[in-house]
Amino acid sequence: MTLRPRTFRNQLMIALLGFVLLAELSVTIAILHRTYNQRVHQAHDTLAVANRVLERVLDLRAEQLLATVSILASDYGFKSATATQDEPTQRTVLRNFGSRAHADLATLATPAGELVTRVPRTQPDTSNEPFRSVLDRARRLGSASGLVMVDERPYQYVIAPVNAPRLIAWVGMGFLVDAEIARNVASVTGVNVDFIVREGEHELFSTGPQNQDGDVAVDASDAFLSERHTLFDADGRQLDVALSLSRQTVLSPYYDLASSLTLVFLITIGFSAVVAIALARRLSQPVRELSEFAESVAAGHYHETPGAQGIGEFDILSDALNDMQIAVRQRENRIRHQATHDGLTGLLNRNAVRDVLYQQMNDGDRVTLIRIAVHGFSRINSALGYKLGDEVLKTVAGRFKNACTMAHTLGRIEGNDFLALIDCDADDEELHGLIEHIRAKVEQPLYLQHTSIQLLLDVGVVRIPEHADDIESAWRRTVIARDASRQRRCATFFYQPGMDEAHQRELAIIQGIAPGIKNGEMSLVYQPKMALANAEIVQAEALARWNHPTLGSIAPDEFIRLAERSGQIRLVTEWVVQQVCRDLAYWQSKGLHLGVAINLSADEIAQSELESTLTPLLEQCLGNERITLEVTESALLREPQTALQNLRALQSRGARISVDDFGTGYSSLAQLKRLAPDELKIDKSFVLGLAETPADQFIVDLIIDLGHKLGLEVVAEGIENAASWRYLLHRGADLIQGYFLSRPMTAEAMVGWLEDHDADRSRWRAQTDTRQTQQ
Repeated sequence: MTLRPRTFRNQLMIALLGFVLLAELSVTIAILHRTYNQRVHQAHDTLAVANRVLERVLDLRAEQLLATVSILASDYGFKSATATQDEPTQRTVLRNFGSRAHADLATLATPAGELVTRVPRTQPDTSNEPFRSVLDRARRLGSASGLVMVDERPYQYVIAPVNAPRLIAWVGMGFLVDAEIARNVASVTGVNVDFIVREGEHELFSTGPQNQDGDVAVDASDAFLSERHTLFDADGRQLDVALSLSRQTVLSPYYDLASSLTLVFLITIGFSAVVAIALARRLSQPVRELSEFAESVAAGHYHETPGAQGIGEFDILSDALNDMQIAVRQRENRIRHQATHDGLTGLLNRNAVRDVLYQQMNDGDRVTLIRIAVHGFSRINSALGYKLGDEVLKTVAGRFKNACTMAHTLGRIEGNDFLALIDCDADDEELHGLIEHIRAKVEQPLYLQHTSIQLLLDVGVVRIPEHADDIESAWRRTVIARDASRQRRCATFFYQPGMDEAHQRELAIIQGIAPGIKNGEMSLVYQPKMALANAEIVQAEALARWNHPTLGSIAPDEFIRLAERSGQIRLVTEWVVQQVCRDLAYWQSKGLHLGVAINLSADEIAQSELESTLTPLLEQCLGNERITLEVTESALLREPQTALQNLRALQSRGARISVDDFGTGYSSLAQLKRLAPDELKIDKSFVLGLAETPADQFIVDLIIDLGHKLGLEVVAEGIENAASWRYLLHRGADLIQGYFLSRPMTAEAMVGWLEDHDADRSRWRAQTDTRQTQQ
């Protein structure tokens, strides 16, 4: 019989047999596993017991041997021979008594421990070295026993004093640790026992593994379980005992149980197969009919109904399948709609809009893409919460739909971005009219929970095929046009050729900031600041430079702006702090003590982590090495409360605050009063043509006078000619900075430049002295 696993009958039969097989296997494996573990545990316990029995046998044997030696030590004749130093008599007594006691070794030593006689004497010397440890214990305890190694053979050795009545000698006997002891222990415990003498890795002696039958067992390395213990270790020679059990000894009951369970397993499987075949045949017919009905539903045929089979459970199943057919039809319609529509607004979703656009572009249609986004939607979410934010999106979608005709394809493609596909040949005037109509409809005030929300739209327009010839380019350029609209304060923006390259450049710069810092592409240069009063260089402004491997040199204004936009400005600031710390340490090693000015962006000023970022630099600066933080007026206006709090905290840590580009931003005396800076920095736009422009002179004079009356230092940047320098010198500016003094340079070049400047300070100071004389 050929089994077809797809039929219900065969599946039921396989399931029943599989269940029985799984149950039987689980039970069998569990029993065998438990039995195996029990046998292994018992074997380990047997080895532990055998080890204890061996220790006890050696202890009992030592006690018996010690009693025998004590009898010899108390023998009068032996004492007399020992006292008279009758060596022949001593050897005779030791030999005879040792024979009666079955001793393999007998010794006699002086009270000092020097060996006098050893029986049998296999070597000419009578060294007492093997017996020293036992003799030392005997001196402390009166008598002692232990294991010793003599002529590369292990002995159980006992020693006792010979007193007459004072100590006149030490008598000892040794009994070879051999196969007889191993057989005795094996007969008691059933464990194979082997005594082994080793010197390093070399085996000197072995009794062979003795079993309980008195035969030599299998080698210990082939045993199923074995343990090895060191009984004695001295002078590089070691006596080990190896206890082992054979596989047959340990697992014989396990093998018997496995045979029995296998027989039961085969009988059970055979009986289960017969029952499974009979039950499968009984149930196969109604199930086949119901499965055919389910297949028709799966194929999308929803008009058939299953018939009742006369079996209660199958009738219930038939009704359930009919209800399922109806539910599947409804759910399929709902899923089809959800797959192509946005769940929040009901408009087409991103994939559906892309499919329509792809088809239109393949057909060669002229299409205009209008991408709109709610301007500042993130602030709406932050202020009102996401629930009201969703209501705003639904309202915008409804107004967007009312503003367009049915011929237009509308969709919500992501977040708060919507896209309209206008399939027409409208000219720019008509298109502008449609966009203004959409704006008029959508940008009406919205009232939610007693809150009035003024909606503004960022609108970007891309025309196909003029602006893009593939769907990816068209999609990307709608984003570029929308971003351009956002930057131009919600003005409708049509994509212009070349913007894609600019966007790609910005993207490359943003993506390259972190790797650029890591790979050492960025560097710092320093532009010195000179005090006009004494022509001394007191500070240098740190300026970042980036030499990109593919884009070349990137202007600081460009990559700093993009770092702020992408949220990576903190990475740049941390790198600047680390580099300035290294350069300050370098200058200090050269005996230079300069202050350093660092520019802070608006995003950094408002961050709570600013103080921790600058802490390493502030801690390193001592004495004249003051750190000046240059901030612009516009940066202070973004989050004034947080910015002021951060800057005051940094001032308390020793940092100086400088208002950069003063006079070009939203200058506020009240803001200046709250900030309480240390210096004002006149923007270079007022300094470049200072000597020839009365208006610039008036503004510069005003800033210098304001700064000095407020107790602030005044710095002028952008000094590019002697005329501007002399003007500022006579008007009382405190510091100057610019190409006339020096171009920015590396920290290493700064050292040499300062030496040259100090040597030529007289040229600068002459002008200062002239000014003081005129005053």
